[in-house]
Amino acid sequence: MGRPTRQASTALTRKILRAARQVFLEEGFVRTTTERIAQKAAISKRTLYTRYKGKSALFETVILAEIHDRLIDLEQDIPDLGNVTLDLKALAEKLLSWVLSDVHVAMERAVMAEAARFPALAQKLYELGFIRTTKLVVNVLRRANERGEIAVSDTEFAAEQFVSVVILPPFRRAALGISDSGFTADTAERMSRSVNLFVHGCRSGVAGD
Repeated sequence: MGRPTRQASTALTRKILRAARQVFLEEGFVRTTTERIAQKAAISKRTLYTRYKGKSALFETVILAEIHDRLIDLEQDIPDLGNVTLDLKALAEKLLSWVLSDVHVAMERAVMAEAARFPALAQKLYELGFIRTTKLVVNVLRRANERGEIAVSDTEFAAEQFVSVVILPPFRRAALGISDSGFTADTAERMSRSVNLFVHGCRSGVAGD
């Protein structure tokens, strides 16, 4: 037999990551074994180890791949409704619907439980997740600046505050089990009020306000 095609190799990688994600979320990192992942993916352990050094490498890859894939989708569909408030609310709803999903909340809990075991993962998550999410907001704010809707001299700093105030609190509450996962009516109402307050602050100094 020859070497697998690139398409077949990509399909196998996705199959392994799907199986690993399911097992990690069901069993947790400690109870998960490479044998169980290989069994779930219907492959041999040898095949698994030709792609990943072990369980730790798989865990990091699963977490980072999940975030990367979703952010790619979001980056290709940044709201542009011609109104900063509507754009930010549409973007916030997309982000919250994602981070508050059962799967993402479960992944966050798994990462929190293994934080001491994976100190470098936190930095990678910050670079991949927080920074790229902030850039989505930056795009919206820059367009609003150009339209004269807001007056923000440092859009990156403002975007960081937006994510910290609008997105992270409900995500953390869900991850800690303080509130339910999912984009609920209460979440939507609080999000709307938070965005209105944020936009009001960004409009300070705009001519006519």
